Amino acid sequence: MADYVDLWDKYSIEFCKKLEYNYNGDWNQLDQDEREIAALWKLVADINNGGFEPFFCNWGYECYWYAMCGIKRVGDNNLLEMLHNTYVKVFDKFREDDRLTYYSDIHKYLTDEDQDILRDTDIGFWESEGEIICRMAYDFYCVKLNKRV
Repeated sequence: MADYVDLWDKYSIEFCKKLEYNYNGDWNQLDQDEREIAALWKLVADINNGGFEPFFCNWGYECYWYAMCGIKRVGDNNLLEMLHNTYVKVFDKFREDDRLTYYSDIHKYLTDEDQDILRDTDIGFWESEGEIICRMAYDFYCVKLNKRV
């Protein structure tokens, strides 16, 4: 059986490198497929290495939005709902919060309830959703669309 987490990582990191090294993080320089792939790489890597909070706080709303577009496009409705609900319950309230200078400031203002929601989301991702999105994204972008850097 294929290790889709590894396949996805090796495939999608090239789009992330293109974003960061070729375009200095300017999402507008990528086409929509490339945005989704790069954002999904960041999502999988950051949630696997720390959780949804570090993902969102490291990359912000724009990256979150492109990742959600990719998740919807590949048809992973369980992950889409899980992450959307977490965003609405935890991060949406900070959209116009004057206390924040950077997304990374959010952690200072998270409640115990926020932390519980984030922990449950991370566990759901680690236990099953992470592998599912890697398989679905790899099959869609690499195999079906044959999208290349």
